[in-house]
Amino acid sequence: MNESPTQNTLKGKLLAMMVLRVVLALAFLGITTWFQLKEYSYKQLNFQPVYAIVAVVGFLTIFYALAIGRIRNLRLFSYFQVSVDLVLITIIVYVTGGTESYLQTLYPLSVIGATIILGKRGGLYSASVSSIAYGVLMGADFYGMLPARFKVMPPTGVHPGWEDVFVTVATNILAFYTVAYLTGHLAEKAAKVERALEEKETDLVKLEGLNRHIVENISSGIMTLDADSRVTSFNREAEAVTGYSHDEVYQQDVRELFPDMLKSGVKAARVGSRVEKRFRKKNGDEIFLGFSVSQGQGGDVDKIIIFQDLTRLRSMEEQLRRDEKLKALGELSVGIAHEIRNPLASISGSIQVLKDEVALEGENRKLMDIVLRETGRLNMLITDFLLFARPAREKRDIVDLNGIIDETIRIFSNCPEASRIRIVRDLDGAVLVKADARQLGQVFWNLFLNAAHAMSPAGTLTVSSRLSHGFARSEHKGLEGPEEPPMVLVSVADTGGGIGKEDLLRVFDPFFSTRESGTGLGLAIVHRIIESHGGRITVESTPGSGTVFSILLPLATDGVALN
Repeated sequence: MNESPTQNTLKGKLLAMMVLRVVLALAFLGITTWFQLKEYSYKQLNFQPVYAIVAVVGFLTIFYALAIGRIRNLRLFSYFQVSVDLVLITIIVYVTGGTESYLQTLYPLSVIGATIILGKRGGLYSASVSSIAYGVLMGADFYGMLPARFKVMPPTGVHPGWEDVFVTVATNILAFYTVAYLTGHLAEKAAKVERALEEKETDLVKLEGLNRHIVENISSGIMTLDADSRVTSFNREAEAVTGYSHDEVYQQDVRELFPDMLKSGVKAARVGSRVEKRFRKKNGDEIFLGFSVSQGQGGDVDKIIIFQDLTRLRSMEEQLRRDEKLKALGELSVGIAHEIRNPLASISGSIQVLKDEVALEGENRKLMDIVLRETGRLNMLITDFLLFARPAREKRDIVDLNGIIDETIRIFSNCPEASRIRIVRDLDGAVLVKADARQLGQVFWNLFLNAAHAMSPAGTLTVSSRLSHGFARSEHKGLEGPEEPPMVLVSVADTGGGIGKEDLLRVFDPFFSTRESGTGLGLAIVHRIIESHGGRITVESTPGSGTVFSILLPLATDGVALN
């Protein structure tokens, strides 16, 4: 059975009073006996009542200790104990001399104990019962109504006058009520203070719980350090960002876990700015971390480090910068490309006419063919550049994406570049998207051709598609959104040599190519076409293991028929 805090407090007070009762009873009896032994011989004293009282006190203490765990109404049980104590005190006063006893001082102790346990009301109850019992005892003993054989000391033969007895009784009764009033007043004040402390403690516990809940659920990682730079707390977001659990980092030196973080963070805190730097998680993934360090209150919270994973934000910023750069470049280059294309067409036409009209032979004819071929190549380069700079917004229809991929694979498999490449496809069913079929065909053609060059002379090209209703954050970083409509994810994976980290961020930049014969526009055109269709494309690569291009495109409304 669960007990309330009030019950537990009352039980604790009762247990303390049990011990105190035994100690005081034995002490006062022992002291009184010692004093009175100095005036009487041992044979003149009757120790039987003393033994009986000691035995009764011991028996009652044992009984109380056994019963306290089974009593439900501890308050009523407390009144019972106070009443029994007063009976015992009255008997002790009687056997130690009655009107001549010095142990009437036990009554105020009982009053004090009753007030501590039961409050002001209990103190007044104890004072009233003490007054009645003491008054009756003194009167009965004064008039000789009680037998003298139960007293410890023999009668002295000297009887106090009734005036002395009356004064003694009145003085003690006044003392009983005075003690009850003063102790009750102090007990009430102590109870108020205790309640106020309990309320403050409860509020503090609630505040600590709220603070702990906020810290655990805040969207930033929070880590606290002691004066020796050891980790003393690590919230849930910190675990998610770093990959380390609280138990793994607790009491570990932050300089060993996250090298250079503390040094850079303190410097940043002084100038009032944040530090942003690369950080390697427990699983080896590299992320971009932004953090700041502030001074704590000392002890276990000497420093507070707040940090966030800025990888996605940096990726978005990079995407925006690229888009702005491409937009500006596109607007400038479209006009230039048109101005170049017109005279180029005139040059190509003029040379074609000269070739037909002028009879050239030998080396001169070869030179004419080179001019025509390079003119055509230059024209195709300008066409690709215009497509990259400003993709044509032709009429778009609902088309089968997997059908376009199949058709492109069929054409690509007959090319010389694909002669030694094994193509694996996972394109069951039909996926309908609203798009320009010719432009999407060019996207996959460029990706297949790029993969073939990366796998030269041989390798495996894997093409797959699947429906997506929102990705896990650990999968295809940068593609997922908080709540995305049904989309299709197309993956083009090769087993080539992969792309280095320094080149991975530039693969979609125009005119960037790792091949000497490449123009650097193939993947830039792919990026622009996918973007113009409302989709996204990302690349993941591990040097020596291959590369995976992931394309995310929105499905046409009511256009899904994937088996």
